[in-house]
Amino acid sequence: MLRVKFQRLCVAALMGGAGLFCLVSAAHAAELSPTVTIEGIDRNSLRSEMRELSDLASAENTYNSLAAIRRAGKADAGRIVQALTSKGFYAARVEPLYRRAGAEVAVTFEVFTGDRFTISRYAIQYTDKQDVSRPRQFADAGIKTAGNPDGKVLQGHLTSLVTWLQENGFPAATPTQHYVQANFETGNAIAIYEISSGPKAVFGKVVVDGAEQTEPGFIERYVTWEAGTTYRRSKTASYRDALVETGLFREVSVNPQKPLADGTVDILVTVSERKRRTVGAGVSFATDVGAGVQLFWENRNLFGRANRLSTRLTVTAPEQELAVTASRPYPSLPGSLNGTFSIRNEISDAFEAQTIELGSALSRFWFDRRLEVSGGVGMNYSQIEDGGIEDTFFYFTLPANIAWNSDNDVLNPTTGFRTALTVTPYIGDVNFIQAKLTGASRRVFGEDGRYTLAGRGAIGSSFGIDRDDIPATERFFAGGGGSVRGFAFQEAGPLDAVLDPIGGASLVEANIEGRVRVREKVQVAAFVDAGTVSESQFPDFSEEVLVGAGLGARYLTPIGPLRVDVATPLNGRETDDPIQFYIALGQPF
Repeated sequence: MLRVKFQRLCVAALMGGAGLFCLVSAAHAAELSPTVTIEGIDRNSLRSEMRELSDLASAENTYNSLAAIRRAGKADAGRIVQALTSKGFYAARVEPLYRRAGAEVAVTFEVFTGDRFTISRYAIQYTDKQDVSRPRQFADAGIKTAGNPDGKVLQGHLTSLVTWLQENGFPAATPTQHYVQANFETGNAIAIYEISSGPKAVFGKVVVDGAEQTEPGFIERYVTWEAGTTYRRSKTASYRDALVETGLFREVSVNPQKPLADGTVDILVTVSERKRRTVGAGVSFATDVGAGVQLFWENRNLFGRANRLSTRLTVTAPEQELAVTASRPYPSLPGSLNGTFSIRNEISDAFEAQTIELGSALSRFWFDRRLEVSGGVGMNYSQIEDGGIEDTFFYFTLPANIAWNSDNDVLNPTTGFRTALTVTPYIGDVNFIQAKLTGASRRVFGEDGRYTLAGRGAIGSSFGIDRDDIPATERFFAGGGGSVRGFAFQEAGPLDAVLDPIGGASLVEANIEGRVRVREKVQVAAFVDAGTVSESQFPDFSEEVLVGAGLGARYLTPIGPLRVDVATPLNGRETDDPIQFYIALGQPF
């Protein structure tokens, strides 16, 4: 019986070079040029994989003597044997042969793989004595095995077993030794896993270290378990994620301590706080709205309990807004209470308006904060000039929203999707209900995620009111950098007699964009956007669907992609400009 150590081998990490046959240019007469041939492996992919492990096959190394080539060949042979062993060829051996003709050295690796072994039995051996029930077979932990001898598969079984133990009350579970015993007469092998599970434990107390401005008691309120319940690693992981999402900390670690004699395990939470205050600015530019500037200030930890207060000033040609937002988290819900106050001035070809808004909403989260449900109340006072007619509106809103967001990044998501449905009743000088459904996702594929195909859609409707009776500030409009590119801001829809946009009671938008990474930090993009705004409460496509297309570039900065897009209308009207240009931070969707 032979004991063969197995480990998780990553062949790419063993690559000594590009694995391509090259001749080393003779910079000195004494340099020798090795050529490498691998024999005994019929499968092209496996032969190429083994060739990539050879330093002799690399053009990066030079050799001034046959002895140096022999030393390199011996090392190459060892790596090939190790790689074959990790794939279950436990009887593999490699013999390097050398033939020299002047400065040329032909190196042949004769590979004898032998048959691939099969794992006939899996043995779990615990190195510590515990008077508790523990899995004796992988099936006891719900782990499927199929006799595959590949080192990565065997390592995966080990990882799954340790994870199961840590998820079922054994916080100190660790592997101590793992190997296979190969029987060369039968071609079978036994995979042996030696593990120290440590004692079984339940959650004890939470100990906080590193908190300066934040109250330790507030940090403890985010715990995702009850004291006295069985320890589960996933609970500590979700607790850590919840603390990270508060935005209060630069670093967060949540680690179980050594189980105590009473069967409890304390959880040590170590945090490093961020600065509480942030001041920032942003700029944007588009041909339809000109330059834009945004200034903001935020205190994210008022009173040491993650209460936020932020102020944002946005200035563009069509809109100037000052908004103040306050929020208070409720970890036990989990959720938050938010309040907003804003003053906004809008000047566009569609209308002019001055608006004061006051609102509050309560949100609750599920599924690791991916699902958010919120409801609130708002008050709105607007003075609007629409088509030469001035009017004043005062009404209350009761917005309700349900949203799913599994995007992995705010400005440059590569996985996940987001969708949201908002339904808002309006009560007061106008009475109607408005609903809007949006969604966006993308698929990344190709080598190293080089290609991205992204899409976005939106549909909106207004019920119980005619378009002309809807305040202009609440109508649907399409067109611009965040809507239908190629058309000017608010102008991808119906126009009045003087060719100004009038908006609609319903909306449909669809966007598709392909991106290709051409350099490490540079993407190029091609896109097609379409949209229509209808007078009726449901989109009926009575108005022409307007389509724009264009090209763009994204430079991937540490804070997010700097986006530049150039678009043109494909079925533009005489009033539509032939080119629109946009600069912004972040992917469009």
